[in-house]
Amino acid sequence: MELGIVLTILSPYLTAIPALAAFFKILAGKIPVYNNPLNDGLLVLFAISLISGTLNRSFLSALSSLVILLYFCITNYLQHKITDEHKAGAFLQKVWLYSLPTAVLGIVEKMASYYFDLTWIADFYLNEPITYVYRIYSTYGNPNIAGAWFAAMVLVGLHFFEAGRFQKKLYYFTGLALYLVALFFTGSRGATMALEAAFLIYAVFTKNRVVRLLLLSTIVLIAVLAFFSPELHTSHQLNARSHIWVKSFNIFKESPLLGGGTFGVSTRINKLHAHNIWLSFLALYGTAGLAAYLWLRAYVYRCLALLYRQKLSLFPLLAAVQGLIVVHGIVDFIMMSPQGGVLVLAAAAVAAGLARSLEPELQKT
Repeated sequence: MELGIVLTILSPYLTAIPALAAFFKILAGKIPVYNNPLNDGLLVLFAISLISGTLNRSFLSALSSLVILLYFCITNYLQHKITDEHKAGAFLQKVWLYSLPTAVLGIVEKMASYYFDLTWIADFYLNEPITYVYRIYSTYGNPNIAGAWFAAMVLVGLHFFEAGRFQKKLYYFTGLALYLVALFFTGSRGATMALEAAFLIYAVFTKNRVVRLLLLSTIVLIAVLAFFSPELHTSHQLNARSHIWVKSFNIFKESPLLGGGTFGVSTRINKLHAHNIWLSFLALYGTAGLAAYLWLRAYVYRCLALLYRQKLSLFPLLAAVQGLIVVHGIVDFIMMSPQGGVLVLAAAAVAAGLARSLEPELQKT
């Protein structure tokens, strides 16, 4: 598992390696396929994506359906491995630790951008020129994906800061500070706004009054720092995205049942996605795709409700991460990136794996 985590963090292109490893283990019968709406929903999305790409006569859209199948393999694998809270905590701790060098790399990248022309990085990943203050990519191929990843690691670090012994608190606090600085340098408004919402969710569910007060103070501090941040001031404007939303909705109206295919938005309006998770599903995979996504999301929330009733210590963190994903989804669609998709579905798989260990009947729904 450790190698898979490292490869996923290192590059969006290397994410395929652990996914393929999980695929062959499932194929060999070493890992069972768990029957639940999270896994079934991904398989349905795979089929919809394949059919949509075929009907739209887009070979790339049809081929990209395999990415959803690989998401399914990773999600099923994690549900198999994470069977109790201890294993879930160990997994999250490894992700947090192995991601820390990428935050440091991002900070170094930002410092270097003051002295060197790093626009080639943006051109390599996005094939578009930089016309705003430099935003870091680190190893994530996109500032918004990097922002989402760093924001999620802030939440994970917060959990371990709260739960850890006194001797470890300085260690986690230092990590938290590095992740927050890296998040600001990504210039991702969506990730910053989502982290604020996630902090509120964490504050509601945590029983630690000191942490609650610290969180509320941090929310104010982040808002103030964001106001003075040139990266956040000069990143993409919401009014620019409203035009993308309108054009993407028009694609959905043309193909309301199955959408325009994975690359339908890209070929028609020269944008990779609709910059909104629900609108992206409608434009790419139509009503059928959005329904499949909402089905699997509803199951994740059922799992979270069970974890809440069982009073698991990880619940505030898992609920906050889901809040982060939902709020960030208002202005972005990080599942179009391999690392973003893994982030979203790994969070879902942890909740599903824990819920299955507590209530196996969920597996049959």
